[in-house]
Amino acid sequence: MRSLLWLIILFVIAVAIVVGGSYFNGDVYIVVEQTLMRINLHLFFAIVLLTVVLLYISLRLVMGLVHLPRQWSQWRVHHQRHQVETALNLAGLAFFEGRFQFAEREAERVLRNKQGQQSRALALLLAAHSADQMGDIAKRDHYLDEIAKLPEKQQLSRYLLLAHSALAQHDEEKAQKALQAATKISPNLTQVAKLQLRYDWEQGDPHGVLQQVDKLSRADALSDNELSSYRHWAYRHLLADAHDPTELKHSLKVIPEHECENELCVDIVKKYLQLGMYAQAVKSVKKFYPYHFNSSLLPLFHEANQYSSVKDQQKNIEVAEKWLEIRAQDPDLLLLLGQLSYEQQLWGKAKSYLEDSLKVSNNNAARLLLAKVYEQSGQLKAAEEQRNQVLTTLSNDDEF
Repeated sequence: MRSLLWLIILFVIAVAIVVGGSYFNGDVYIVVEQTLMRINLHLFFAIVLLTVVLLYISLRLVMGLVHLPRQWSQWRVHHQRHQVETALNLAGLAFFEGRFQFAEREAERVLRNKQGQQSRALALLLAAHSADQMGDIAKRDHYLDEIAKLPEKQQLSRYLLLAHSALAQHDEEKAQKALQAATKISPNLTQVAKLQLRYDWEQGDPHGVLQQVDKLSRADALSDNELSSYRHWAYRHLLADAHDPTELKHSLKVIPEHECENELCVDIVKKYLQLGMYAQAVKSVKKFYPYHFNSSLLPLFHEANQYSSVKDQQKNIEVAEKWLEIRAQDPDLLLLLGQLSYEQQLWGKAKSYLEDSLKVSNNNAARLLLAKVYEQSGQLKAAEEQRNQVLTTLSNDDEF
């Protein structure tokens, strides 16, 4: 726009000179001491204009020569910055493409360039991560030492790399220190939470795993399957780590009710049995079994029932008989009722339940118990037949 304006102004001046020259004719006299020179007016204006143009061109040349060193320096700086930008882009692309050696080499070019100071942190990180991927620990540590000289806020990636490497080498002490340092810089960063989750999981810390899982869940950083898997693992470890009734009570407060009613129900009842809490074990089976009719609960119910009073054992038989109204052909439930009846010396009931169980499914435990029932009833031959069938079944299994 400025050039166009100057062109218009010069054009107007030229037109004014030409028009003025057509109306004004004359001579210009120049006196130099004793010398008198006469020049045509039109020629004088032409000489003046040419002189101005030559002076302008000369001035531009002189100023260009004066500013040449500065311009050369600016061009060199611009060229070096372009080299830094190009090398940094190539290093980043190569790193994500898995060409770690090339990425490290390009990052090193950035570090050697005087104009790469603004990109030094990123170049060091790319070089360190590339060296780590190549397994060159000496180079990686060299770059990490350089990163350590940077401001603390720029060292988060360094701590993450140290934590990841320490976890891969199962160096818990280094991993813990690196994670603590990273947490101080950015406590809510998803990547920090993921590494902390891995650390807590390897350390077998269920409370830490649940804490990190909740944090990652809010950030949508884990899939539903991963969330379920980690939580289920943590709940199982909470139960396993409970060494007395008080600890078990606290653990059960942490576990959601729907988890207790589903896959963890068997673990909970087993823990009650392990701690000698037989009444709670019986109560839990009565609560959990009607939800999904998990057959794994029935042997635990039988074991806990043995420590109940005679009155409670009779009530437990009544409870199991109510379950049978819903699952009349369940061989495991029929076997349980046979066992409970046998312990109460209800030979007729025991015989009926065990025979019904064997009609649905061949079970050696049911046959052996039925043989005992036959013996109590004086049917020794029938008892011997049941034991022979068990031996035949075991022999056939050994042949396979």
